[in-house]
Amino acid sequence: MTKIPLNVVNVGNIEGRAYLHPQDIEKLEINEFDYVKMVTEWEDWGAVQILLSDEVEQGTIAVDGSVLSSANISDGDAVEVDVVTATAGIKSIKLGIEPLAGQEVEEAILWIATEFEQLSTLLKNRPVFNNLQIGWEDCPIGNLTVRFLGADPPIPEENIGIVDPTGREVEINIIPFTEMSFNAVLVLDVSGSMSKKDMKVQNISGALEGLKKGLDESNELNQFIEKFQDGKKVSRVDAAAMAIMLFMSLKIAKGWGEQIQLLTFSGEVEKFALGEANVISCVGETKKAGIESIIDHVVQKTAESTGLTFLSGAIDQAYKSIASFDDNPTIQKKNPTMIIVLTDGNPNKGNGLGVNPIPVVKQHVEQLPEVVLYAIGLGEADRLMLRKIGEMGRGGSLMADDLETLIDFYDSLAQNFQMVVKMKKEPED
Repeated sequence: MTKIPLNVVNVGNIEGRAYLHPQDIEKLEINEFDYVKMVTEWEDWGAVQILLSDEVEQGTIAVDGSVLSSANISDGDAVEVDVVTATAGIKSIKLGIEPLAGQEVEEAILWIATEFEQLSTLLKNRPVFNNLQIGWEDCPIGNLTVRFLGADPPIPEENIGIVDPTGREVEINIIPFTEMSFNAVLVLDVSGSMSKKDMKVQNISGALEGLKKGLDESNELNQFIEKFQDGKKVSRVDAAAMAIMLFMSLKIAKGWGEQIQLLTFSGEVEKFALGEANVISCVGETKKAGIESIIDHVVQKTAESTGLTFLSGAIDQAYKSIASFDDNPTIQKKNPTMIIVLTDGNPNKGNGLGVNPIPVVKQHVEQLPEVVLYAIGLGEADRLMLRKIGEMGRGGSLMADDLETLIDFYDSLAQNFQMVVKMKKEPED
C-alpha cells in the first residue's frame, strides 16, 4: 500500500468523514468510502472514511473537525496517510463516559439512557480504535469525553472497527469512566431446588478475607464463612447469599449512601425488611445488622419454599420497588438502579401476570430507561430465557456453574454500572 503526505484542513461538521482530491485517491490506490489512517510526526493518529471531491486541493485532506479533535490533530498539520485495515463483524463496543464541565456522571448516564439517538449521531460513520477519545463539546448537557474501551471481537492494535455497518445492530455498552453511585435491587430465587449442593468452592480466599475486613465479625458470620472450604461444594442458596454479602460489603466500603433492596421468591414474592424499612442504606447502623439478617432470611425462606418459581412476579416487583428509593440529593433524582435476578429454575407460576417474564421486562424497560437488569442462572435454569431477559433489560446475563464465577461477576456489578443499548439501522424512506 502507498503512503502519501497530506496537509490537514478542518472543515467542521461533515458527518465524521473526510474529502480527498481524485488524484490523491488514485495515489493511495483506494476507493471512495474506504478508510484511511492519518499519522502526525508526533505519532498521534486518527482514522476516517474518505469521500471524493474535486473542490479539495490536491495534497490536502479535508476532515470533519470532531474527528481531528479526537485524534489530537489540528488544522494545518502535516500527516502521513495510509490505508487502514477494518475489523468487520463488530458485535458490541464498550464506551466510557466522562463529564468535563462539572455535571455529575450519574446525570450524564441518565441523559444518554433517554437520548441515545444523540450519541448514535456522534458515532455515525466514525471508525473506532484503541485509545480513541471523542470530545463531545456540543453535547446538550455539557462537555463530555467519550472513550473507546474495547470491542467484541477485539480490534487489533493498528486496526479500526466499523460500528455502523448497513443493516447491522451494534450493541453499545455505556460505562461511567469515573466512579458513580447507583442503587440495586437483588432478586433471589429461594425455591427448594436452591438447596442443591453443586456449587464448587475454589479460588475465593481473597474474597472471603475481604468480606471479613469489610464487615463486623459475629458468630453467625464466622459460621457461615466456615462452610466455604476450598474444593468442597456448597448449596446454590449459600453461594447466592455469599455473593449478596460481598455485593453489600463493597457498597458499604464505598460509603456513598447507596441503597439496596432484597426480594426473595419461590411461589410468592417477599420483600426483605429490616425493622419496618424495605430499603437498606449502605451506611450507619443498617450495615451492622443488615448482613446477618439477610443470611437468616434467605436460609429461612429456602426451608419454607413451595418449590414453584414465580419469576414474572419477582421481576415485576423489582421494578416497582425502585419507587421506594430516596432521591440522590446531588442530582436531585433517584440514582440509576441495577436489578440483579438470580435463579436456578424455569418459571412455572403466573398469578395473573403470566408465567412468561418477557412481557413484564418489556413493559418496565420502556418506562424506566435509567434501570438495567442482569439475569444470573444457576443449575438447570432456562438459560436461553435468562439471556433474553438480560438483553432486554439493557444489562446482561451470566450462567454460573461454580462459586468463583458467580462471585467475580457480583464483584464487578457492585462496582460498575453498565448500560447496554443498541444502535439500529435507520428506517428506509
